[in-house]
Amino acid sequence: MKRFTHILLAVLVAATLLLAACGQSSPAAAPTAPGAAEPTKAAEPTKAAPAAEPTKAAEPTPAPDALGSGSSEIVIWHGWQGDYYEAIKQAFADYASKNNVKITLLRVPDLNNKVQVAVPSGQGPDIIAWVNDQIGKNALSGTIQPLDSLGIDAAYLTQNFTDVASSAMVYDGKAYGVPESLEAITFIYNKKLIQTADLPTSTDDLIARAKAFNGPDKYLFVYSSKDAYFSAPWWQGAGVTLVTPDGKTELSSDKGLKAAELIKSFSTIMPKEIDYGVADTLFKEGKAAIIMNGPWAIADYQKSGLDVGLATVPVVSSSGQPGQPFVGVKLLMLAANAKNPTGAVELMKYYGSAEVQAKLAQVNKQVPANKAAQEQVKSDPIIAGFIAQAANGKPLPNTQFIDAMWDPISKTLEAIWTGASPPDQAIKDGATLFDEKAQDLK
Repeated sequence: MKRFTHILLAVLVAATLLLAACGQSSPAAAPTAPGAAEPTKAAEPTKAAPAAEPTKAAEPTPAPDALGSGSSEIVIWHGWQGDYYEAIKQAFADYASKNNVKITLLRVPDLNNKVQVAVPSGQGPDIIAWVNDQIGKNALSGTIQPLDSLGIDAAYLTQNFTDVASSAMVYDGKAYGVPESLEAITFIYNKKLIQTADLPTSTDDLIARAKAFNGPDKYLFVYSSKDAYFSAPWWQGAGVTLVTPDGKTELSSDKGLKAAELIKSFSTIMPKEIDYGVADTLFKEGKAAIIMNGPWAIADYQKSGLDVGLATVPVVSSSGQPGQPFVGVKLLMLAANAKNPTGAVELMKYYGSAEVQAKLAQVNKQVPANKAAQEQVKSDPIIAGFIAQAANGKPLPNTQFIDAMWDPISKTLEAIWTGASPPDQAIKDGATLFDEKAQDLK
């Protein structure tokens, strides 16, 4: 039955693609990649589903942007939107003009599913713009191809990009992408409520300072505590590998118990009922001095009139190691069956250059993956803060088993935070659920 469902879905998506687009020049439906409006974070605030999902009109097919007029064409499927996309589009327009090529940019809703059908049938793009956690599943399905024989290998990556960005591109010993920018959560603080010298340096320090600072409707520190993505700094800082390349987890371990007990202790210094929205509101209203959040939130905080600073996640006291958030790496991948692979690879190298990445960082306030570009923009205190945090982080896992991780960790956190299970039982139950889900992916 499961196989029949996948086949039926594939037929329906293929029919949609073929009706909307007759060839690569103008594919009509396209994938969504995280952009300014859709951060890399794998954890949007959880929302309750309506009892009955209302019927929705089909999303209008986005029109492609054709840049340049050369005889050769490079097609990119992406999900960039708004002002964030405009800066990227200008970078590609410059390349098209200087190199006499045509670059077609197409925003494709539901990228994950559509590339799986379009690429094998020859209806896909040359380049897929996405995030590094998509590498493993797409490499295994043959949707993307390795770049090692095309001049982009591990040596090229380490020469040009940061360690965290370079390692995020490698799957099963092969390079599968050119990194663009980095996203990681970090400590963001309200300078009106706390001075830099008073920021906690360890988790023990954080808890002690919170107990002294907290008052009625006033908190030192808040974050989306029951969210798997937002809890990663504590697990990984404690030394826990949440998902291994071969589909295992260290959630239920001595180190995992230390992290679980730390997370339990946070429930004594934060509101019992808290999620992304609650934490965000408390910070914006000046009722919390520190929030752990990502670069997507900065503009909103500044619009709210907050003078914010950034600090790396403090040391996890049980291990003596800094808190280590996931680092999502936006990238370009070369599609299998690309019609212009040589041109696509040259364009990918251009997009990964220090010149382009520094310019995008200045306009979009993103953290470049290119090492030389980071040197050019690190005078910006916000970008510098996220550069420092990314250096302490771990790449978002690019193994196909990442899909086995999110739900078990979320359920573990819920049990810990609410007291439904003691920490030792919660991590055991979470690991068991992980193993079940990982087995389904093998």
